[in-house]
Amino acid sequence: MKLLKELNRRTSIKTKGVLYVMLLILIIYISVSIIVLSSSRKNLLLQRKQFHLSIAEKLAINATDAIISQDYGFLMEQIRQLKDAGQIKNAKIIDSRGIVIASDNIRNIGEFDKTLSLLLDRGGPDGLKGGHYPNQQVLLPLEIEGDILGALSLTFDTEAEDRAFSRDFKKTILQLVYLSIVIFAVGIGGSYVVALLMTRPITNLSKEVEEFEKEISYSESETPYNPLYKDETFQLRQSFYHMLETLRRYLSEFKRVSEEKERLTCMAAIGEMSAQIAHEIRNSLYAIRGALSGIERSRKRSEMLEYIDIIKDEALEMSTMADNFLRFAKLPSPSPVPCNIIDVLDRVVELLQPDLEESGVEVHYDREAKLPTVELDPALMKQVFMNLFINSIQAMQDGGRITLQFNLSENWLMVHVMDDGPGIPDKIAAKIFQPFFSTKADGSGLGLSTTYKIILAHHGEVELLKSERGAHFLIRLPLGSNSRLHAETVQRKVESTFNP
Repeated sequence: MKLLKELNRRTSIKTKGVLYVMLLILIIYISVSIIVLSSSRKNLLLQRKQFHLSIAEKLAINATDAIISQDYGFLMEQIRQLKDAGQIKNAKIIDSRGIVIASDNIRNIGEFDKTLSLLLDRGGPDGLKGGHYPNQQVLLPLEIEGDILGALSLTFDTEAEDRAFSRDFKKTILQLVYLSIVIFAVGIGGSYVVALLMTRPITNLSKEVEEFEKEISYSESETPYNPLYKDETFQLRQSFYHMLETLRRYLSEFKRVSEEKERLTCMAAIGEMSAQIAHEIRNSLYAIRGALSGIERSRKRSEMLEYIDIIKDEALEMSTMADNFLRFAKLPSPSPVPCNIIDVLDRVVELLQPDLEESGVEVHYDREAKLPTVELDPALMKQVFMNLFINSIQAMQDGGRITLQFNLSENWLMVHVMDDGPGIPDKIAAKIFQPFFSTKADGSGLGLSTTYKIILAHHGEVELLKSERGAHFLIRLPLGSNSRLHAETVQRKVESTFNP
């Protein structure tokens, strides 16, 4: 069994295909040849028998006429012609008395033939009623309307007929041999072409698997299969298993690198936030230290009160900054209720109406849009759109338009927020959601970061899309049960990003 498996692996599909097809053709050819030769032999024997019978029947008719007319000369002439032509070997005709009236041997005429007389008797062991055909001899009764007039015995030259039979049979065999050469030639060529067409996609796929494996392994890997094994399907299977193993190693390494990168990113974010906080605290401490120095030098109460106010203002600013940081660091805990996003937008536009009118900015969206309800916290989502609208208003100092569009997919409600402002340069687009990153001199850098956290807390997504004009934000909010589909995953993602 092992030997057969090893042989199967060491033989290519093309070779096996040709061998299998040729074996099938050989079985079919042998079966058909046996059937043809057997049928041909039976047909030749049947034809010979029918030929014998036809000669005997014709001669029997003439013999019957000769017995009635008692003209045996014509009958003798016919027997002579048949013998000269080699169609018969011996002939003998008797009348109802058993007397030979015609024969190929003149010396037999007038003699009593005991054998034919016995067979002529209807009660005999081999009565001639309907004819009798022992070996290569034909025995027929001579009768008219049921009256027996005599009997006929013809013996044929079997040796000559056998030689003719062999010649005809050999011709049939030779034709089968020629046919087998054509069949095997066509079979070999056709099976090779078919096997080649079948194995080419397998071979190409195997090469593609190897190329893919080299790409993901970043190195030239060893041959994943024994070069002695020629079976293309076995090679493909071995390449596939080898690729799976390489892919597992690659994914494991990728996971390790991703986790390491995530830790480094979190550490970098913490470092950046810490530096920003330290910078702000240091500025306030400088101001407080300067005010304390002023108090020490001051002799007037009014001057001391001014310095004390400075200290209070700086302390309040430090307290506010600490509150903002703590509020940002704490993951929002939304209280979702079924809500229509149109109602939230209407409320935001109402609150920002004075700022919109003062800046000359218009907000356009379809207030009659038939949108499904979404499980969300209206207060937190109001903060999301207020942050986006305020950024757009501040960016469009000469007025403009904020446009919102809605799209629905199977599981998501997508809200596009677009403005006519100068847009966000590509070099800072990747940083806009980072905490404390701001391009404004008086900006806190927490607006878009807070927006990002609120959307994640709702198990949604927010991203900045490339746009030829202005800024284009896309918010995806989950619909129905999909809102809880990735809750745990999103929770871990948020916590690992902002609370490492």
